[in-house]
Amino acid sequence: MAASGRLGVETRDGVSVYQRVIGAGYAYLTVGEHLVSGPRTAAEFVAYCLRTAGPRRTLHHPAFTHAGLAHVHDGPRGDTYWTALWASPLTADGLNRTAAAVTDLTNRERARAGLPPLAVDPLLTAAAQAHSADMVARAFYAHTAPDGSRPWDRAAAAGSTRRSIGENIACGQRFPADVVEGWMNSPGHRANILKPGFTHIGVGFAGGGRAGTYWTQLFGG
Repeated sequence: MAASGRLGVETRDGVSVYQRVIGAGYAYLTVGEHLVSGPRTAAEFVAYCLRTAGPRRTLHHPAFTHAGLAHVHDGPRGDTYWTALWASPLTADGLNRTAAAVTDLTNRERARAGLPPLAVDPLLTAAAQAHSADMVARAFYAHTAPDGSRPWDRAAAAGSTRRSIGENIACGQRFPADVVEGWMNSPGHRANILKPGFTHIGVGFAGGGRAGTYWTQLFGG
């Protein structure tokens, strides 16, 4: 950032800060970043974070357990550029809790609409998790993978025999509540969540990639 004289999640080589976190060997469940120019001292940087609503929410969020901080005093105008990362590490329990939270929030929306809850299906879960991981690994964001496979293909490959399949994907949201809210605010995604014919669900999540987080909901009926 200092060399280019601008703030950005991606540097000039096209690699995002999230990809650098994964590349450094830190697999995360959730990550937040503060990219700031201007403050000259650590005290000034923290003061900025505390007086600005978005960074303050990140700084105070209970989900984060680790932090990394770096700064460079350089650039065309002699500015100081700061990168702060707040994260919690990926664990099997954490991944299960995240998926369970997405399922719970989804079923709350169905209950509000008078619909029965979706049951967790391990085969749909495996397919959803594989798709999230694939979007990170192969750097794409789409329902159709680079090999041409689509949601029902992935469900069948995981062993599912359910007759109807639907899929929601999202990227960039840090927490389950954020991603479910985003889906509910999108007509097509909302229709999947509230489809009466769906009876089962699988949820996948993977950190990394240019957008930071990749979410998949796979529905079956």
